[in-house]
Amino acid sequence: MTGPSPDRTDEPDTDGPRHGGTPGGADDAGRAGGFCPYCGAGVLPGDLFCEQCGRELSSARCARCGPAPVDPDGYCERCGLKQPTGRDHAETTAGGAAGVSDRGLRHARNEDAMVLAAAGPAGGPARGGLTVGVVCDGVSSSPRADEASSAAASTGAAVLLEALGAGTGPEAATRAAAARAAAAVAALASSPDDAPACTYVSAVVGPGGVTVGWVGDSRAYWLRSGPPGPGSRDVPGSPDRSVPTRPVPPAGAAVPEDRLPLTGSALLTEDDTAAPGVLSAWLGADAGEVEARVRTFAPRDSGAVVVCSDGLWGYLREAAALAPFTAGTAPLEAARALVRHALAAGGRDNVTVLVIPFDPPPAPAGTHLRRRND
Repeated sequence: MTGPSPDRTDEPDTDGPRHGGTPGGADDAGRAGGFCPYCGAGVLPGDLFCEQCGRELSSARCARCGPAPVDPDGYCERCGLKQPTGRDHAETTAGGAAGVSDRGLRHARNEDAMVLAAAGPAGGPARGGLTVGVVCDGVSSSPRADEASSAAASTGAAVLLEALGAGTGPEAATRAAAARAAAAVAALASSPDDAPACTYVSAVVGPGGVTVGWVGDSRAYWLRSGPPGPGSRDVPGSPDRSVPTRPVPPAGAAVPEDRLPLTGSALLTEDDTAAPGVLSAWLGADAGEVEARVRTFAPRDSGAVVVCSDGLWGYLREAAALAPFTAGTAPLEAARALVRHALAAGGRDNVTVLVIPFDPPPAPAGTHLRRRND
């Protein structure tokens, strides 16, 4: 989620070293490899220990200038470079699905988080199993937004898997997971002025259908991979708008897990925004009471569910624009191609995308014969 620019940037610190050591008498070595962050002596590239003081260097090494102190936020105290982390670019696969997350080109760190997991029989929805995916986008105007997204994604996915494994239906499991994710993010706050925040979107994909739940403006799409099959019909509405949904039941009422028909490529979620870029719902201690919106769909054709942050849909808003990336393409390659497109288009935000394939269960024997005799 785009927000105010970080106070620190990836540009070198032109004011020189910030630590108190004095690298005198080792200019040549310093230019070649840097200086010991503990005593200021010159060290060479590849040195694991300082020859002057004997301290280990491998745990204090900047990706740009070599041995140097790195502060708790991950910035080199000598040159100001934000150090690479495992979240700068990450890829994951599970249950025949795949995901890719990238820092983008303008942010100092990746504040998106993703989790992809499979439950039940191996092979995901194609073989009777379930695939669970969660994407969370840290709100950059909040503190420690990367911690918020990580806590929400990991908690949400864990609760989903636990609930589904215990026999809870996908909609009830999705609501419970979002509520626990919200509590996990709220618990990160140390004061009203220190409230990490993020968005949340999840998908449960199985042979019986697709259930999505969300808070904020991270999205889920259904992308059909080919023309409609026998008996299918397109859901009315523009492919860049959400498909119709049933009325919201009164508070405390039982929620029926009926499934909306779904064939044509469509956006499955609705952004929780008061204005473009302004969230009306999010996870965080300052978010008030949070309740995810949940929908369940019954795709009648083969296709893929795409779950993503606004770093992707900011460049590809309509389902029809996303569909060519997934049609006839392996999920990991599709996810990589979508991320590459976002980066080539500007990469102004972190970008995360999960691609989860879906094939409808085979029709019962004799179905086509009965249709011909109707």
